[in-house]
Amino acid sequence: MSSEESNENILKEICDYPIPTYSKWKIAVEKSLKGAPFSKLLTKTYEDIVLQPMYQQRDIEHLPFTKTVPGEFPFVRGKAHTGEEKSWLVAQEMNHPLCETLNEWLKNDLQKGVNAINIVINENLKVGADTSNVNTVGAAIYSLEDVETIFKDIDVTNLPFMMQCGANVSIVSLFASFFKKNNLPLTKLKGCIGVDPLAMLIKEGSLPNDMDCYLDQMAEIIRWKDENGLELKTIFIDGSPYHNSGANGVQELAFMVATAVYYIRELQNRGLTIDQIAPSICFSMSIGSNLFMELSKVRSTRLLWSNIIDAFGGNKESQQLTVHARTSQWTKTVYDPYVNMLRSTVEAFTAAVSGVDSLHVSSFDEAFTLPNDFSRRTARNIHFIIQEEALITKTMDPAGGSWYVEHLTNEIADKSWELFQQIEGSGGMFEAINKGIPQQQVKETSAKKKVDIEKRKLIFVGSTMYPNSDESYKKLNDESLKKVVIERIQSVKEKKAVQIAVRHDTLMSDLIDAWETGASVDEIIGSLGNSNAITVERLEEYRATEAFELLRQLSDEKKREKRPFNVFLTSIGALSHHKQRSDFIASFFETGGFTIIKNNGFVTNEDAIKATISTEAKIAVICGKNESYAEQALQIITEVKRERPDIRLFIAGKQEAELEKQLLDSGLDGFIHVGTNCYQLLKELQGEKEGMVNE
Repeated sequence: MSSEESNENILKEICDYPIPTYSKWKIAVEKSLKGAPFSKLLTKTYEDIVLQPMYQQRDIEHLPFTKTVPGEFPFVRGKAHTGEEKSWLVAQEMNHPLCETLNEWLKNDLQKGVNAINIVINENLKVGADTSNVNTVGAAIYSLEDVETIFKDIDVTNLPFMMQCGANVSIVSLFASFFKKNNLPLTKLKGCIGVDPLAMLIKEGSLPNDMDCYLDQMAEIIRWKDENGLELKTIFIDGSPYHNSGANGVQELAFMVATAVYYIRELQNRGLTIDQIAPSICFSMSIGSNLFMELSKVRSTRLLWSNIIDAFGGNKESQQLTVHARTSQWTKTVYDPYVNMLRSTVEAFTAAVSGVDSLHVSSFDEAFTLPNDFSRRTARNIHFIIQEEALITKTMDPAGGSWYVEHLTNEIADKSWELFQQIEGSGGMFEAINKGIPQQQVKETSAKKKVDIEKRKLIFVGSTMYPNSDESYKKLNDESLKKVVIERIQSVKEKKAVQIAVRHDTLMSDLIDAWETGASVDEIIGSLGNSNAITVERLEEYRATEAFELLRQLSDEKKREKRPFNVFLTSIGALSHHKQRSDFIASFFETGGFTIIKNNGFVTNEDAIKATISTEAKIAVICGKNESYAEQALQIITEVKRERPDIRLFIAGKQEAELEKQLLDSGLDGFIHVGTNCYQLLKELQGEKEGMVNE
């Protein structure tokens, strides 16, 4: 017998055991729970999906898309065919306001692996608003001269664009004008330079023109690029306003699909075919830190899109959705920013596994400043670690076949389809936005997330859990940048005005010529609008940890004034008796920047009472074992409150109802435990103590 055969027999013997059934597994699990219900292992998500502790093959046997291969309808498994190694475009955002700096960034990054142009446009330009309202995040592009500065000594003909233009349909004509002036083949203008007026409307709450104005121009741009043979997408469906306002994955997906369908119908009414419109659309999705949910969200997007376009009669090319992704802004924190590297890595990995076509990985300092060389490099290198070291691109659809992922993909698709139908039933996405339907749904989900963040059930390390109490707040000092940008705007406005005549049927050629003759962005925007402004309820964008960061900022301010928010720990007994709760309380208050006055514990009540009364802190928390509370806390509370009625006195840990009543009746202000709303309590205490702390 050969050694290979011998090893095979040994393995057979080792593996010769009965495979347990699900019911037997469940019985064993229930025993291990020691009386707790099996439902304790179920997890309900913000998408109203219940995650099971274990999935089986039978959970996905009824799903038809699991039998398909990559590159085939419904494209859940991606657009690339089996055997094709396809990587995503490294499309790092360039968001500096100065064109000269953007030129330096592009030259540097293109030499170091970036292979797509992703210039973030100033928010005012995206809206098509007054450019004098300066924003220092995003490129301040006001004329063709600015574009020439950005692309000086850069060959753009072999680089795809990936640019979100908001509601400003003129931006694509600006880049086309650059190609024309520099005698570059227009067919080399590729990628996506796209608009999404509805996303801009719900993000800002208003637009300067009515939707018909934008839709007419979107239709003409598609006609123009088709006539000139451009492989360019000009509609960029943006999910970030929903994601950054606290929406769940189902809502984000449903609203994006509903937006795309609204555009499809309106553009069909303007004479375009589905096979002209669908290939002109790209989705831009934000990827959060919930790996499997976000991964399944992207796969579900391709599933829904292919079926919708098929129903419209679109061909195979039209059914293949292009997805751009960026790591979440919502999950990034100001405090302990290096943890953002981990968040971005998880989110980038998720996007890679889901099969996105292009990706931006945010820098770890994105939440509080423009990126520097180091933060840009670390973000950029995350792409290459996943591509070249993790070798994700070597496997077609790495998540395919996972019972969990396939089942979750289907659940997200079903729920998104259901919500999409509700939007359609209300008259379509534009009508739904006017009625406030998406806004209300996002608001409800956001409220749930906010409560979980406030209670620290949804944890952000370094901000809502395990904060670094010595860390100070970081803020972008952009006054010097503002001054330069304002001067640049003024110099453009002082130039001789350009008379612009734009006809509907020659829209793009007229705009291209206008840019080339020196028109400014204000003059271009003015020639396009009809001034029929529209207003809706806007979404409230925020970052998850913003509320806690505001607490920290106020506490930092008080520390600088030598009037800190102090918390005294009245620790009872030996260190082993109170350490766990003392550490919990310290972390609890440090999330709001409070200063903790610690000790090794008091052996006697007299010592504990004396120390608590004599502390200059206006807040004290009794920390110890439950047994010590029953024996000692009543006396401590009574005597401390008699001598210091101004002090807010708490106990660490939840107690029996009868004991809690006794302690509260004796003057205790409350109990702090894992179920306490941390943010609300700290905000309340800051509000009470501000103006009288250490006076």
